[in-house]
Amino acid sequence: MTGQTLAFPEVLANVPTAELVNVYEAGPARIRQSLVGLGSVQLRAHPRTGKWSIAQVVLHLTDSEIMGAGRIRLALAQPGAPVTGYDQDIWANELRYDRRDHAAIATAFHLFSALRDATTSLFREASRADWDKTVSHPEWGPLTLRQLLELYADHSERHIEQILHMRQLLGTPTEMPMLLTTRLY
Repeated sequence: MTGQTLAFPEVLANVPTAELVNVYEAGPARIRQSLVGLGSVQLRAHPRTGKWSIAQVVLHLTDSEIMGAGRIRLALAQPGAPVTGYDQDIWANELRYDRRDHAAIATAFHLFSALRDATTSLFREASRADWDKTVSHPEWGPLTLRQLLELYADHSERHIEQILHMRQLLGTPTEMPMLLTTRLY
């Protein structure tokens, strides 16, 4: 990034906050549902050349959720605090997503689910004033708590869509409706 900040997309701005909280909360159950019936071979397959496997997507979701949970808490407890960015591809390489065994993937998914549960409570208890609290992101600039909710509600839906596409490419399609029909970016 050259010091310029990106304009945060407004595509989810008209979605009611309560609906976004419900989408955010549903993420773990929906990810779990998207994985039903897949074996180790399908989870580790790369049906799209140069792209992550389904297992790697699950690991990424957890690492992203760790970052998001911290950002959300900073917005609530220390408004205006700076947050760091991260390069998801570097994390995937350095944290060896491709070498993680089934138990590590299951543990990561459990952590993703636990973080979502704990953070959903914070969202449900947020006051009107809380939704305007911000953190300072290196690429987006100031992000409100509401925008963080949009970002992470969209994130799980985005990857569910990706998993469903990979399942189709692997010959194990399954149907799931998308809760957000427009992607944030």
